[in-house]
Amino acid sequence: TVFPIIFSLKHRSIGFCAYFCNWPFGQTNWSNMSESTITEEKILQAARSEFEKKGYNGTRMQVIADVAGISKASLHYHFRSKDNLFQRIFNEALNEYIPLVNTWKDDSLSWEEKVNRFTADLLEFVQKGTMLFIIREINRNPELLSERIKKAKSNNSLVAYFEELNKGGQIRQTDPRLLYIFLQSICCFPMINNQMFKKVLRLTDRQYAELMEGYARAAASFIIHAIKK
Repeated sequence: TVFPIIFSLKHRSIGFCAYFCNWPFGQTNWSNMSESTITEEKILQAARSEFEKKGYNGTRMQVIADVAGISKASLHYHFRSKDNLFQRIFNEALNEYIPLVNTWKDDSLSWEEKVNRFTADLLEFVQKGTMLFIIREINRNPELLSERIKKAKSNNSLVAYFEELNKGGQIRQTDPRLLYIFLQSICCFPMINNQMFKKVLRLTDRQYAELMEGYARAAASFIIHAIKK
């Protein structure tokens, strides 16, 4: 996977909303599903794999139908267009990512603990590969995120949280917007660029994976020490 974040979400249960069908072929329990539901699940699994690997522009409905083991006519019966199917997959991916912001609303944790948790959870999410799909498609079409932002009831929770810490003098004066960019970048880049790092550092896949096992803690520590008074 291009985006290897290390996400079993050990620290909390995250409502995966519409992401309930994210199981590999052969592992889904079809026994209690209707034939129509089974077909839809197979389509979603095939579409998710194709869109995440090839993006919107590179994905073909015929290939999705072939992977799902159905006719193209059946595919269009369940999802009238490529756009409709893509929106379903993209929204499910966002629904999995968005609950990460709940880290900043957990009043039982100190800000240092929140940085540690968010970094570990974000890295885990990136490692699954879905984050690259989200980033790539938003860069292709920024409007994909516009409606979500318009409907949001508040500003970015990480930015709002660190603005309050700034006002209370609990951390060094730091622009929270830059902190948001730092955290996203420090978590995503090692996964996006893992092939180059492995070549330059002369690491095997296994060695790089072992190196990354301690990366979340190191990244969080770097951020904490940068802004701690």
